[in-house]
Amino acid sequence: MAEIVTPNEIAKRLAVTGVAFRNWLREQKADGHALVASHEYRTHYRFTGAEADQLAVEFAEQVRGTSATAVAASARSTRMSGTSRAGSAAGALAEWRSDERGVERSRSDVPGHRITVEWMGEEVETLADLLCSRLRAVTIGINPTPKSVTTGHYYQGKYGQTFFRRLCKAGLLPDGDGFEDDRVFAAGIGFTDVVKRPTPHQQGLRSGELEHGRTLLETKLTTLDVPLVIFVFKSAAETLLGRLPPHSYGPVPRRRLGRARVFVMPRPTAASAIESDAIKKLRRALRTAS
Repeated sequence: MAEIVTPNEIAKRLAVTGVAFRNWLREQKADGHALVASHEYRTHYRFTGAEADQLAVEFAEQVRGTSATAVAASARSTRMSGTSRAGSAAGALAEWRSDERGVERSRSDVPGHRITVEWMGEEVETLADLLCSRLRAVTIGINPTPKSVTTGHYYQGKYGQTFFRRLCKAGLLPDGDGFEDDRVFAAGIGFTDVVKRPTPHQQGLRSGELEHGRTLLETKLTTLDVPLVIFVFKSAAETLLGRLPPHSYGPVPRRRLGRARVFVMPRPTAASAIESDAIKKLRRALRTAS
């Protein structure tokens, strides 16, 4: 049986996110690339080993002129060893990831970080992950709200703005113009969600979405090797960690995601005394994780 390679597997060889690579594939399809021109909307991309090698080389060369020989050798080594860990291509693309800060940028005709991605076989408009190497921390929500996606920026609803207000009190939201997520990201704090499909409320999620998102998120966090993760909502933390004690917030003892320490924010409607205590603990957690 011929080897079948998925876009996510190719992306891991290149040390980029699956979303970034699939968006590049869509651009190639629009340009009439022979390997993807016949791809049907809302179906999965599937490639042979040779096709995967070719696409990895082309992606690397177009993004930053990476050596075709180095990328092809890395791809062959990855397939032969039976592992999806990034090889020498990771180093080859490290400079690009740093320059672009890992943002899968939306098209110029849509606002902010809005982007179209494949989610469980369906193309959805959502927010791009704001992730890159050497982050101080990553904030994790359940999933974006439609309001945030329309705006093109994270946490634009009532409860989301509460989170940014808390980050400001913790000294993590620099002064300046522009949206809060851009300013926080510039300060070294990343953004992602467990589920990428937007809904007005968590109750709108479908069966299997949290489990699917948990698997993808664990891979992202392992790849980033971030020192601290901040869960905006306790329910998001429980998706990955299981049930937490009632009314708990702050650092989660003896629990890690990869090497990252875990911090859970109190509920948005928590009393001011609890919020103040959480902010003090967040400052301490960041100092400890740095």
